[in-house]
Amino acid sequence: MKIRKYKLEDKEQIMEMVAEVLGNIFNGDPTQFELVKEFNITKDYLLYLVAETQGIDKKIIGTMALKKIDNETVRLKRMYVRIGYGRRGIAQKLLNQLIKFAREEGYKKILLHTYPTMKNAHKFYKRNGFIITTGDDPEQIHVVKDLSPTISYSNIKPKTLILEN
Repeated sequence: MKIRKYKLEDKEQIMEMVAEVLGNIFNGDPTQFELVKEFNITKDYLLYLVAETQGIDKKIIGTMALKKIDNETVRLKRMYVRIGYGRRGIAQKLLNQLIKFAREEGYKKILLHTYPTMKNAHKFYKRNGFIITTGDDPEQIHVVKDLSPTISYSNIKPKTLILEN
């Protein structure tokens, strides 16, 4: 698998993958396919990444993007992993690169919206330090991650203190 930046010629493959994923999530609900018709990759994304298989028949198997909200905040968008490719670390690799990019660019937090039915996604976000918050829309769950630098204590060895009476 290779992670790279989106290219214009990826659009058709991505739209096909998104239709497949949304069809699975929403049990083929035709109203959800309007999202695919309106799918606009040329929006103002700071970074749009794709994961693709290697070899002759390269296939896009995942996407994830960041969109700027303000000078301190970005929104995670377009997180899709192709049906049959889940639980292989694809989303994790994409997310790791986007978090690294956002920190390097000086952003303080990442926001995203998800749906109540997407329980596996909720677990994924929690594992990656996101916090679920409430919002105005009961149909969506709001999620936020603080990008402030963290202190690592892994290299610090505990010392034994001897207390005398």
